[in-house]
Amino acid sequence: MFSRIMDEIAGAVAEAAEIPAGEARQTIEMGRFGDLSSRAAFVLAKNKKENPAKLAQEISKKIKKPESVEKVEASGPYINFFFSNSAFASILSEILEKGEDYGRGSRKKKKAIIEFPSVNPNKPWHVGHLRNALLGDSIARTLEFNGYQAERMDYIDDLGLQVAQSLWGFLNYDSEPAGKFDAWLGEQYVGIAKRFEEEKEVVKGVRDTLQAMEEGDNQIAAAARDMAEKCVKAQYQTAFDFGIYHDVLVFESDIMRTLFEDGVELLKQSDAVFHETEGKNAGCWAVRFPPDSEFGKMENPDKVLIRSDGTAVYTGKDVIFHLWKFGKLQDKFRYSPFIDQPGDSTAYMTSPEGEDMEFGGSDRAVNVIGVEQKYPQKVIVQVLNKLDFAEEAEKLHHLSYEHVALPEGKFSGRRGTWVGYTADDLLEEAREKVLERIKLDVPEKERQEISKVVGAGAIKFSFLRTSSEKRITFKWEEALNMEGDSGPYLQYAYVRTKGILRKSEETPAAEAIEFSQEEKQLLKRLTQISEVSARCGRELAPHHLAQYALDISTDFSRFYTTSPVLGAESESVRKTRLAITRATSIVLRNTLNLMGLECPERM
Repeated sequence: MFSRIMDEIAGAVAEAAEIPAGEARQTIEMGRFGDLSSRAAFVLAKNKKENPAKLAQEISKKIKKPESVEKVEASGPYINFFFSNSAFASILSEILEKGEDYGRGSRKKKKAIIEFPSVNPNKPWHVGHLRNALLGDSIARTLEFNGYQAERMDYIDDLGLQVAQSLWGFLNYDSEPAGKFDAWLGEQYVGIAKRFEEEKEVVKGVRDTLQAMEEGDNQIAAAARDMAEKCVKAQYQTAFDFGIYHDVLVFESDIMRTLFEDGVELLKQSDAVFHETEGKNAGCWAVRFPPDSEFGKMENPDKVLIRSDGTAVYTGKDVIFHLWKFGKLQDKFRYSPFIDQPGDSTAYMTSPEGEDMEFGGSDRAVNVIGVEQKYPQKVIVQVLNKLDFAEEAEKLHHLSYEHVALPEGKFSGRRGTWVGYTADDLLEEAREKVLERIKLDVPEKERQEISKVVGAGAIKFSFLRTSSEKRITFKWEEALNMEGDSGPYLQYAYVRTKGILRKSEETPAAEAIEFSQEEKQLLKRLTQISEVSARCGRELAPHHLAQYALDISTDFSRFYTTSPVLGAESESVRKTRLAITRATSIVLRNTLNLMGLECPERM
């Protein structure tokens, strides 16, 4: 209904201003001085070289009011439209009718791959990894809400030096895993990393282990895969506690043994890739960036993709992987079930055995990776452009985020500064703080469930409300904030709507009453969910959702203060205000869900 109202107003503006309907539609925005406003006078002013305020007056007088509009007037250069009471009632009816689908985009025949959090399989998630995971989860939910088929992918680097160090220690230390496997393995890694810096025999042992892992098809490679899988399964118990799930895990070892050969051949066949015959890169396959490009101004504009020994550098491997993501390489992976997830879903993994499945082949790819990877990610985009995959390059997005740090500095996996700051530690601390505040006389099981939902909500909101471009200095008291503009505050606003509805036996109904300014403001706010979610998906910026949820809660509080619901002056007003409360419940729940915040029924 709201979209139809905007289209009707755009049509009226187009006719009065004598501009195309599409152009008129782009001038419509949430009202500065009315319910909706048009900037059409600015458009005409540029062409006619006239005063936009004067043009706005002229256009407003020519406009034929649509049925949904009660009044049209100009204010300065803006043309303002005021909705009729029946229009507000129609907006309200639409929200109630569509329910959880309100604001959802139409189903697209397009897939978006969101790759996150790609934590090395030799440690637990610390709070820095958690930021990555929460960003990726929210973006996946938002793109899904906007109509995409969202494929949640986790890249598992099981061939890295860190894994080799952990495996060498695992095979050579006389110790048995105790407790949660990822935490145990991470603490063991800290000791191995220290020895790796100081002891030559450890360096040799680790290097030999890494070589065997890369060669594959031997006991050490099998042990590395087994250890990595056990660690990731432990990491996923953390993910499940935060309501984060995946569709597929892609192991680097499988990329190297399945995609690599075809990928290298495709690169070599490209006219953009040349074989160096002399100099320090003799025998390598590389691309050369033109002098006028960002990378062409560097001292050495050649970017090596394949070394002289036939192995791929980081960029080469990543380009090959992204060509697979976009369906430019045949999917030769096989997939096996990895882990059963809550909600009856299964996460699959690439494996030498298994079945053919339809993963990859996306229309859009989002990589959630730290800001330090900004340059490598740009290089991948430029290489894809050089390979004549300009469309794919345009659809590859890097969601760059600043790191979470302690007041005294960055987290270090090698030095173990993450110990005591794992995502598990954070959630446990949050649960305990929530339990201390629960005053409800409910069974212990329900108290525990409330503490889990509210504690996780506090953490998620504190991470997502900050723009990903801004650094977060981790402080317990801020991450676990239960007051003010916080996750629990939003959850309580939702619980408040449910409480009001439970107290009434009447069915909410949208009638064309004389809506108050607070009621109109709240209803207009509720219509913005599609606009906000689209912006979030376009800009990869969940913090817009956080602010929108706060705005809804603020507007609802004003409505509730000025417009008694259960004590309304008449039946029609009461039923309509119950409908407004129900609509707020729907849109607030949808918005919180896009951030992964669960909505408890009681707090």
